[in-house]
Amino acid sequence: MNQSQILQEVQHVINKGEKTIATIGMTSRRSNDFAILPRRSAFGFEAINFLVSNEHAAKECLKLLDNKVKYIFIDVEAKKNVDLMKIAQQMIKTSKLVPYKPNDATLEACDLFILNYFHHFLHDRHLLIYGVGNIGTKLALRLAERGAKVYLYSRNVQKVESISAALNSILPKYTGSKITPLQKISFSNYFDGIISFISAEEIIDEKMIPSLKNKAFVLDGGINNFSKDFYKKRTEKCLNCYRLDVRLGFAYTLLPLFDNVNVFLKEIQGREVIDGVVIVSGGVIGEDGDIVVDKVVNPTQIVGVANGLGGLKHASDYTKEDQKNILKVQQALSKF
Repeated sequence: MNQSQILQEVQHVINKGEKTIATIGMTSRRSNDFAILPRRSAFGFEAINFLVSNEHAAKECLKLLDNKVKYIFIDVEAKKNVDLMKIAQQMIKTSKLVPYKPNDATLEACDLFILNYFHHFLHDRHLLIYGVGNIGTKLALRLAERGAKVYLYSRNVQKVESISAALNSILPKYTGSKITPLQKISFSNYFDGIISFISAEEIIDEKMIPSLKNKAFVLDGGINNFSKDFYKKRTEKCLNCYRLDVRLGFAYTLLPLFDNVNVFLKEIQGREVIDGVVIVSGGVIGEDGDIVVDKVVNPTQIVGVANGLGGLKHASDYTKEDQKNILKVQQALSKF
């Protein structure tokens, strides 16, 4: 590990104060002990990012980062037999540890990319996902729910079949089409795009090109998934090729640092009494007759009357007491 590289990255954020972040992640791929990833920024936060592949590299990196950044985000997805969070809890004395799931941020980045590529309209787009690991599987469900016609392919035919069946069993009832597992790819000029999430390199070759439409998009989410011959011959169909840049999902990673959770718990969720009437909000299950409002601090809206089961009474079932209490709360709300 090159310690000077880490310190150089630290210098990039050293004067950013409270909005400095270092992320430390792992990969299931074979890789060097240590790598520096592109910097990320959003909402005033600046992040430097590192990839480690073993316990020794993790410890060395953490040692140099403690007290140099406000937050250290730790990858909690078990990609190797290394407990990064446990190591971080032992090593970090000053910086604040935040657990995060980079695979979820990658999923969000991929979803945003595809949405924007198709101008937010995926209905009837034929999309092939190559790879049925963690991200490919989640993405298949997401795209199918958005109305795309999703096809799954992997060298492990049995896994493709079982995952497709599982995903189809949980898709909403009125989803336009089911996710289709493929044992082989024999289509011609059919797919509007292909997204790859596999750990092996240069697996997808030029034989895949005939199945893609002219000007189809190609998105490599797994790094080096496509062969050189694929890229050499992509011009035959004017394919638009990209490598997924996960910085697109960085805003998702930052959510734990925003104050919205505390605001929700302190100002929206709760149980209070207004003019002798119990009000509830934010998912609190009220007793039969409690008045459900939009927020417990300075409420502005009456949502309904609690039925005591976590739902709302139908207006036809309101008692005289319910109607009286609604009127009391309405009068109180007009004073806020």
